[in-house]
Amino acid sequence: MRRVGSDYRTVEAKAAEGGLPRNARNSVAAFANTHGGLLLLGLREPDFKPLAVDAARLAGDLAATCAEDLEPPIRPEIEIITIEGQQVVAALVDELLPTQKPCFVKSKGLQAGSYIRTHDGNRRLSHYEIHVLISGRGQPQDDMARVPGAIPEHLDPDLVAPLLSRLRNRRGPGFASLDDDQILRSVGVLVGGEEPGISLAGLLALGRYPQQFVPQLNVTFVAYPTTNGEPLEDGTRFLDNESLDGSIPVMLSGSLAAIRRNLTRRAIVTGEGRRDRWEYPEEALRELVVNALMHRDYHPLAHGSQIRIELYPDRLEITSPGGLHGPIDRQSLFAEAVTSSRNSRLAKLLEDVELPRSGRTVCENRASGLVAIAHYFRNAGLEPPVVKDDVKSFQVVLRNDGLLNAEAAVWLSMLDLTRVSDNQRLGLAFMGRNGVISNSQYRVLTGCEPKEATQDLVDLMRLGIIERSHDRLWPTWRLSSGSGYRKRQPGRTVGNSSDGGAGKSLGRRAQIRFLLASGPKSAGVLAEELGMTRGGLLRWLRRMEEDGEVRPTEARRQSPRNRWKLDL
Repeated sequence: MRRVGSDYRTVEAKAAEGGLPRNARNSVAAFANTHGGLLLLGLREPDFKPLAVDAARLAGDLAATCAEDLEPPIRPEIEIITIEGQQVVAALVDELLPTQKPCFVKSKGLQAGSYIRTHDGNRRLSHYEIHVLISGRGQPQDDMARVPGAIPEHLDPDLVAPLLSRLRNRRGPGFASLDDDQILRSVGVLVGGEEPGISLAGLLALGRYPQQFVPQLNVTFVAYPTTNGEPLEDGTRFLDNESLDGSIPVMLSGSLAAIRRNLTRRAIVTGEGRRDRWEYPEEALRELVVNALMHRDYHPLAHGSQIRIELYPDRLEITSPGGLHGPIDRQSLFAEAVTSSRNSRLAKLLEDVELPRSGRTVCENRASGLVAIAHYFRNAGLEPPVVKDDVKSFQVVLRNDGLLNAEAAVWLSMLDLTRVSDNQRLGLAFMGRNGVISNSQYRVLTGCEPKEATQDLVDLMRLGIIERSHDRLWPTWRLSSGSGYRKRQPGRTVGNSSDGGAGKSLGRRAQIRFLLASGPKSAGVLAEELGMTRGGLLRWLRRMEEDGEVRPTEARRQSPRNRWKLDL
């Protein structure tokens, strides 16, 4: 924290000179609702020097507050440690199970007392975010809700007929003796009594025009001309902009067509000759759009939010309402087959709903899609997709340039990598771009087994190139802050630089440079990418600006339009 000059998303320090701060309980609740974290009492900001505090009393008060003031009660591991001769209270807070969230301050109530951890501190959860966490305790039934006004005549016969045929032919003898309405009831399309209505799952999967009843349950596609989404100098805001309506099969086909017409093809020379490919693997794009349509939140509170597909010159972002649902290990999303469907009836139905004139169903629903996506990206030489899950939304970010691009090659050439494998080079390039890497991310990136991934990362640590976090739950690895390697810049050596010597700032500088290599970014975006507070990130940017590495795009740094870019 001293090196960065600020708290981290998973670490917060408080001075606590006058006793336990009242907002300490907010931080504990926020850690419990997010990914866990470490609370330190007895350190002042911004230099994080230890203070003279009554550590024993602080530890007791914190334990009592966590047990009595929070619901559910939190029991962190609390220890009194010594830093530079002073006692400091360290409390390790584990993330709650999905069935226990959200944790909240009892005196404030559920709506006002629930918090989540962000890159710049604690933030109160919105009403919708609280709903998402509560729905994660069980199996939602939103996809089975009857849609007011929708009747069987609103179903598309060109989608219904292939479904009925497929069910009779492939789902066993139980369907053979049933009439059409009985089958549609069995699979959850028709609901209600003597006058049947249509479930939301049935309308979305088979409807002629579902947006007649739920206007915003659609997909929007935008292709931006710049990496930060700003207009060109001539005022051009979008290269393409489309609102995609219809049933899920229609929206899927339209989304893929919109993406494809805005992509470029690249030539690859193989042993068989020249071969063209799209910027992103087509099968991976299909899996990601299907996942967004199938697993987004369909609760009424989310009916005003569309699935957004945003194409930039350097990346593609797919964002859907509602974060991850159920007991899913975020760290293993692309490494192991996982399944926890928010919309179980819809997911089951889409196994048998065919895309128009293709004979192919919308999905397989076998929990292997994300693993396949990682395989497609690895074969294409691209960085694995990056997932951002913030309770209210789930976003997948795809980058179209290989990790071992020209920028990475130049940077890696400055390091002593004589004893480093190709897989390890990929891991270093990933850390240079993203800041940190986990064991599962390394496995997704390289395709290796868990033990091999651990050994590769340990070997890099022994060489002094990377260092391991001390997070007990989700340990990560980052570029070393020690002197195990050197990076030279024209005219000076990092070890003799003005910000500490011995390569202390090399890792963070390299991370910022890699993030800016794809184009200008705001301080807020950089802070979120690196898991830093905005204030800590700005201190780094000012140092790098003084050294001629970066510069702002606006003369007034406080301008909301200001971005930071490499000073090439």
